[in-house]
Amino acid sequence: MTEELLLVQKEGNICTLTINRPEKRNALNAEILLQIGDTLNSLKEEKETRAVVIRGAGDKSFSSGFDIGRISSRETRVETGAERNPFEYGMGSIVEYPYPVIAMIYGYAVGAGLELAVTCDLRVVADTARLGITPAKLGVVYRHTAVRRFLNLVGIAQTGELFYTGRLYDAQRAKEIGLVDHVVPVEELESTTYDLAREIAENAPLSVSGIKTAINKLLKYQTISAEDEAQLIKLQTEGGLSEDLKEGQKAFMEKRKPQFKGR
Repeated sequence: MTEELLLVQKEGNICTLTINRPEKRNALNAEILLQIGDTLNSLKEEKETRAVVIRGAGDKSFSSGFDIGRISSRETRVETGAERNPFEYGMGSIVEYPYPVIAMIYGYAVGAGLELAVTCDLRVVADTARLGITPAKLGVVYRHTAVRRFLNLVGIAQTGELFYTGRLYDAQRAKEIGLVDHVVPVEELESTTYDLAREIAENAPLSVSGIKTAINKLLKYQTISAEDEAQLIKLQTEGGLSEDLKEGQKAFMEKRKPQFKGR
């Protein structure tokens, strides 16, 4: 029997989504992102869940990122027509969900795993966690829609440092730069997260939903021209076909430092 990649558990008006790939440190793939989108859209239609918690299975990682071997594959690229871009669909469903979504983070939240956490409305982190956005370590030109989320959360300078260095931050440093909201001892992570979820869920639904909608609407002024967007997409596509990406992936698998050539 195929193991479920996303576990869904409802308790009252709180729902938990668990990324269920502990043997892969809960690495994301297209199927998981699409399932997150489908699940949140279904919950939105039901109109009963007033807070959502996203976490990883096991005790090693929230999510270690996107499957390294799939980064340059077709499933990660912008699609047209009936096909859905897994990243934009999955992450967008979190933004568009009418109530707060909380990331409960322990272990590693890296790459696309950190993007998933940043897309959530709130982040509660164990004091042992390690967080980083690592495309520069792999030769990836990251999606501009994701970079915007980091800019909105931590500002220009900190976004630049996160992406330029690919450094892993400890929980306290992440809190200092505004990357996370709460840092707690690992043994208190679950209780703190669900206390927060219950506090939110017990408040007036129209008020909570209205505030989230207002925040999202106010951020929508950040538009760029069609020409600029086309240029950014072209850079992402070229990066996905580059020799540097292949070298970054190979070096990661071989556990060595990559030798990038800028092509």
